[in-house]
Amino acid sequence: MIDPQRVDDAKRALGARLAAWRNVRGLTQLALARRVPVSRTTIAGVERGQQCPDRIFWQRCEAALAAGGELLADYDDYRRLKQQLDQEKVEAAQRMRWGEVEDRSLPAGTHGVPVTDPARESLRDLAATDLTAGGPNGLTAPLARVAGAAVAGETDFHDGDAVTLAVMSDGQAMSLRVSRRALLELAAGLTAVPVVTTTGVSHPRSVDPAVVDHFAELRALLVQADDLLGGLTILSTVEQQIALIAALRRQTRGQLRNRLLSTEARWSEFAGWLSDDLGDRAAGDRWLDRAGSMAQEADDQEFWAYVLTRKAQRMVGTGDEDCVVGLARAASRLPDTPPLLHAFAAIQQAHGSAIAQDASAFQAAVERAHTLVATARPPSGGSSALGSFCTRPYLAAQEGEGWLRLNQPRRAIDSFTNAVNTWPDRYRRERGVYLSRTAHAYLAASEPGQAATVAAEALTTATTTGSVRVRRNVTTLARRLEPFSSQPEVRQLLDQLATSG
Repeated sequence: MIDPQRVDDAKRALGARLAAWRNVRGLTQLALARRVPVSRTTIAGVERGQQCPDRIFWQRCEAALAAGGELLADYDDYRRLKQQLDQEKVEAAQRMRWGEVEDRSLPAGTHGVPVTDPARESLRDLAATDLTAGGPNGLTAPLARVAGAAVAGETDFHDGDAVTLAVMSDGQAMSLRVSRRALLELAAGLTAVPVVTTTGVSHPRSVDPAVVDHFAELRALLVQADDLLGGLTILSTVEQQIALIAALRRQTRGQLRNRLLSTEARWSEFAGWLSDDLGDRAAGDRWLDRAGSMAQEADDQEFWAYVLTRKAQRMVGTGDEDCVVGLARAASRLPDTPPLLHAFAAIQQAHGSAIAQDASAFQAAVERAHTLVATARPPSGGSSALGSFCTRPYLAAQEGEGWLRLNQPRRAIDSFTNAVNTWPDRYRRERGVYLSRTAHAYLAASEPGQAATVAAEALTTATTTGSVRVRRNVTTLARRLEPFSSQPEVRQLLDQLATSG
């Protein structure tokens, strides 16, 4: 197994090599950034080992610094190491999905938060569930593993290291507190969980209002697991939790019911997002419609604005593209819409304008989005807040999409490259999406070799995350690249695509 620390060390060494060559040539970070071209902060981040852009970046650094091939050689060594680590993670996740990992029901070194003795006894019974069959009241083997993790350890740790997972057992809503690390590990094994129904389950007598916060925390953790393990790994878990939220919601009235409705709406939108990424648009439609209905019923205007903007986003590329601007404007008209959601809506208006080939309106909407993001206060919910993904790299990526639709591939390449080079490492699947779009821009600019090189990196991301979106983008590009199959980069991509399933 590849030690992740070894990969991090290789990335830092690569950054140090870049800094050394830059100093040899007597260039400042800003001067090198202008030659590549990227931002100075990108050069600084690479030299500190905080990020590692794609191969095109290193090719341009080679040309700017005349490094004799050393930078590219070191980059290729790093990528091979990183790809090997990613592949090992994929294989481990696949083994866990099929129950082929030994001694995972009680992860070694995992410590659950101590619970009261009666609750611990219930959890011990739950953890002892036959892992070859469904558990009590529809609770299946993977959740029995979570219960096992909750009672496995005897060591306290800080609340910030724990997450609460709500499950139904003997007709009662139970809160299982497990470590974040344990749940991330266990998430890989939760693909076989069927949706829980209320058939045969007695209703809980009361619902603790704190469960709303617990579900929000769990959803945030599963969002992280999604990017690490892929949507296929966790979608059934998300569906199971939605069914449980619904069961709890049916037993409440008043404000608590509205809060659970809003919670269910957010989880439904998440299920729609996962379905879209897995290529099931019909399921994505159903989940997003459900989320919108619940947001309206709960009078959750902020989330309804988000759902409207998501609907606008999903209209791009359909036969109803005239709705893109209208839906985005409808979202912006709603009261209490925060600035980052206004920015998200402005970007959808920009896409609608690009589709209509209105470059002036496109640029105006993009500038409005940049202003909103630049002046917005940090969201109180951190990375879990609605619209928190509307960052400068995200806006740059969306700008690249617009320029590509406006038939200006060079400007699209600049925007996409800026986005990809500054994209947070933890969101590797979305980075893969925009790598694949960068490849399309290179082909539009009549650079099939560069298009194939970038697409190959995107395909690796698609393989490690299971993203149908990324693979579909690469497959579409590959068909357009077939006339250039005599070029080695194109031939390599076509071979990689053929052997990657």
